[in-house]
Amino acid sequence: MNLRLQIQKQNYDEIVEKYAEVQKIATELLATELEKANINIMQLPSRIKSWESVEDKLVKKPDRYSNVEDLNDLLGLRVICFFLSQVDEAGEVVKKIFDVDLEHSDDKRLSLPPEAFGYLSLHFQCTLRKDMGYPEELTNLVFEIQLRTILQHAWAEIEHDLGYKTVLEIPRYVRREFASIAGLLEVADDSFETIRNQLGIYETETLQGIHDDTAEQMTLDILTLNAFMEYSQAMNNLYEDMAKLTGGKVILVGAEAYLSMLVEFGIETLGGLHKLVSEEHDHVLLLLNHALQFSDLEEITSNAALFYLFRAKMVWGDYTEKEIRDIYYAFSEDMKKAENNTRIIMGLRDEFGGLCK
Repeated sequence: MNLRLQIQKQNYDEIVEKYAEVQKIATELLATELEKANINIMQLPSRIKSWESVEDKLVKKPDRYSNVEDLNDLLGLRVICFFLSQVDEAGEVVKKIFDVDLEHSDDKRLSLPPEAFGYLSLHFQCTLRKDMGYPEELTNLVFEIQLRTILQHAWAEIEHDLGYKTVLEIPRYVRREFASIAGLLEVADDSFETIRNQLGIYETETLQGIHDDTAEQMTLDILTLNAFMEYSQAMNNLYEDMAKLTGGKVILVGAEAYLSMLVEFGIETLGGLHKLVSEEHDHVLLLLNHALQFSDLEEITSNAALFYLFRAKMVWGDYTEKEIRDIYYAFSEDMKKAENNTRIIMGLRDEFGGLCK
């Protein structure tokens, strides 16, 4: 190693410790702010260039890099997003929390001609903001943040791994093949973004329909059941009336355990569930009020609403004792529990006999 490189190696060893501090600060800050902005990313990796990589640049490009300090990407962070729109959203977060040198930053998505396909990514040259109280020795250190999608990341990593394993010029047909794959991935990124938008519209419309109790034809499954339990106006009215009786509140929990019971009752759509709530609303309150004679219930879960809805349907319904036992057994696969629940239902029928249908 010549004297110049020996001096730069000493400079590298000194500056890399400071960059390690910047790496920790920048990574934690970026992760926190992305979470605050509700931007769900795949990964937030970071790295500090090794001395071997730095030495290679100093040797191969002495006119451009005479000192270690000339390298603006000595520290690099990558924000790997799921969707295209998240790249720009995350980019706005970067510009908010760091000082960004836009003049020397690079949006490679705009650098390719429209008829070409290749590496797409958003690069920012950054420093820690001076108004956030960090030491000047840290705020003077430039680092790079790259933002890209998963597919962009995969293409770039594979292209880099394959493309630089030979000292020969990459043949044109191989470069063309890479470009073709990049084109396919760009189309896939666009398609994923479209699907995401379509699902967002579907979710909004579906939840609105559930809230308004107009999504009657929607098939009942774990997702739609839980959405109904949270957003249905009819269900929320029942929660409110139950809470008035207990003097507490209703805590929302997952209702998936009750899906099989709904199937046993032949309820397969949200319309069927809405009908159950509407028909048995008052009966649920009677049963809950009856239970309060024996227990000081305050906070109850949303599943208590389903529990009493099922019980009300069997108390005020025209099910035979055997049918009730079979329903409970199919739900629990425990004959002792089925027998016990059946006795409770029959006892409630006797107690509320004058109110039964």
